[in-house]
Amino acid sequence: MRVKHIIKGVFIMTMIAGLHQSAHAEIKYKSTFVGKTDFQSIEWNGGKATVGTLKGVLEIYGSNDAKVPNGQSIQNCVLKSVRVNDTTDIQANCTVTDKDGDAMFSISERKQGDINAGNGGKGKTRYTGGTGKYKGISGGGEYQTRYLPDNWLSVESECVRNY
Repeated sequence: MRVKHIIKGVFIMTMIAGLHQSAHAEIKYKSTFVGKTDFQSIEWNGGKATVGTLKGVLEIYGSNDAKVPNGQSIQNCVLKSVRVNDTTDIQANCTVTDKDGDAMFSISERKQGDINAGNGGKGKTRYTGGTGKYKGISGGGEYQTRYLPDNWLSVESECVRNY
């Protein structure tokens, strides 16, 4: 009788662990962003401070989950960059809106490179929430930015999202 209760307890714990794991699924995918920048800069403290916007198209690929579908969305960001004495501090707050009108919110930070054409650098993105299918989203990833001529840029990312 005692063995039967132990087996039953192990079964219940396994089921609970499985439900917990599926409730917090990890979704991996890649993305490419191509956008246009609109920046304004001032000389500041022996360096340069820049603010502005990034607007463009984000393409998600390699996802196998409907909560983060493959396809294109519109991404809008506000960016602040401060570069003083070869030290970089860049932060972008972004909203990605998909074809259904659902939105994801993120913060991207980078401490290397700069925002001039021909440059860029690696950084990290953290997901802070969302609406619709993205409600409750968390996680993040790493990215590589390349600033291009004529105020264009591209960003390649590898991300992990949790629900």
